[in-house]
Amino acid sequence: MTKNLKKLNDDNLEKFNKIILTLKNSLKKAPKNYNLHISLGNEYLKLRRFELAFQSYLLAYNLEPKNADISVCIGIFHREVGNYNDAASALLHAIELDKNCIKAYVDLSDVYFNLGRHKEGLEYLYKVDGVIQFDVDNGFSVLKGNI
Repeated sequence: MTKNLKKLNDDNLEKFNKIILTLKNSLKKAPKNYNLHISLGNEYLKLRRFELAFQSYLLAYNLEPKNADISVCIGIFHREVGNYNDAASALLHAIELDKNCIKAYVDLSDVYFNLGRHKEGLEYLYKVDGVIQFDVDNGFSVLKGNI
């Protein structure tokens, strides 16, 4: 997500700042809208403003602690800053909340690969039935659908 912003130019920065300002203004009118907090966190994460991103995700989590998407965002945040164990915990929590949260499985797989736990990473990808099928011991065998 944030890797694309290495060449952030003034036009892009201005666009991000406008988006952030719009989200902040919207939050003044609807401070308990967790989706707005998630969106603001996502914009901050793109800009690598990690502390602000985490604060936004935490506010969303405090509003809707049983929302798996928020736990996924927190997991992605931790992955982006290199806190892979915290990322794994947040993503496992997302899966506990919603067994069908495909994004949590895929991101958890990535986290496990970053931790060098390749077999576990493959096992979580394997659980994404209908998207990717493969044999854990032999690697990828068939790719299905659009990823």
